[in-house]
Amino acid sequence: MMYSKNFDDIAWTAKRPGKVAEPIESKRGDFPTPMIRGEYPAYECPVTGRVIEGRRAHEDNLKATGCRILETGEKEHNTRRASDAAAAEDKKRDAVIDQIVDTVANEHFS
Repeated sequence: MMYSKNFDDIAWTAKRPGKVAEPIESKRGDFPTPMIRGEYPAYECPVTGRVIEGRRAHEDNLKATGCRILETGEKEHNTRRASDAAAAEDKKRDAVIDQIVDTVANEHFS
């Protein structure tokens, strides 16, 4: 409705005299608000190589490839686990190499 066209037809009321209401502190911050999500920028799917544009295409691509979004800290956790596993493998390899060197040295110098 355009008020500029019917401004003169509005029955305006005067402010009533009386007690002024005390301001009430807003509790609005406690209410959940809707989250506005933007579109995803286009990216190349590492599984299929197709270009994925937008949120809907992203969700469809995840379903089609059987993939999922990583949880917070999951990538770092997996990197740490891989480093720990590599260090354990190196330790085992070093122990076997030391044993072979000891055996060869004992056979050669005995």
